[in-house]
Amino acid sequence: MKKTLLIILIFIGVTSAAPLQAQEIKALSINIHANSDTPSDSDNAWTKRRKAFARMITTEHPDVIAVQEALLDQLSYIDRIFRNEYRRVGFASDNGLTRGFYTAILYDYSKLELVSHRTRWLSNTPQRVSKGWDAEGLRIFTMAKFRVKATGKEFYYINTQLDDKGTSARKNSIILIKGYIDLFVEKGVPVIVGGDMNVEANSDIFTPLLEAGLSHARTSAQITDNKESFNGFGISKPCTIDHIFTRDIVVKKFITLTRKYGVRFISDHYPIGIVFDL
Repeated sequence: MKKTLLIILIFIGVTSAAPLQAQEIKALSINIHANSDTPSDSDNAWTKRRKAFARMITTEHPDVIAVQEALLDQLSYIDRIFRNEYRRVGFASDNGLTRGFYTAILYDYSKLELVSHRTRWLSNTPQRVSKGWDAEGLRIFTMAKFRVKATGKEFYYINTQLDDKGTSARKNSIILIKGYIDLFVEKGVPVIVGGDMNVEANSDIFTPLLEAGLSHARTSAQITDNKESFNGFGISKPCTIDHIFTRDIVVKKFITLTRKYGVRFISDHYPIGIVFDL
């Protein structure tokens, strides 16, 4: 009897000490293109693209979807389609509630638990509605902390869209985001900074992130691509202005999703993303 009990206790000890299996996480980022910027009769109107956008989510099934330049009715459409799969965090730029552009983050709540989140303005007064430096418009970032339910591991995702006109605004916005990383991200906890940065990857505005230990996922990933992220609906010259930076993550794959999903373009930007284990 004692021998049997000893075997059981040893088995329980070995089982409890066994490490949890890491979960693969796929995180996407895309400028959704505000429906107010395109005539309703255009082939690029949101009503013509929205089913394809939903098809992209269904096909790729990311665990995190960070969207920029989204308006409430666009997000409400996605919420309705995926109400049993995704939840959303983040507020709008114009009043901190629902008016203006969102840098929202959607997450698969069967796999991820939301720990905390905040939306801040890219300005000298980030806690209130405000325009920063030489920016043309109100710009924000959403910072969310997630816990992987299966492993208990945590990570941060910071989603933003930098100003497309203000040089000083872009530079100072990155400095501000780096400050929030220094203030809130615990040592060793993975952090992701992604979004529509409106500059190419070699811009020196990203120096504060690099000095803080973040690396450009497009170049650090084990498998990557060199596709342009901005397609301009086939009208403007393609370029690469959407980026993801990471720290304390081994990025297995960096992807630019150029599939059509049933339409020529689901947005004037292609989704970009990373795959990693946590």
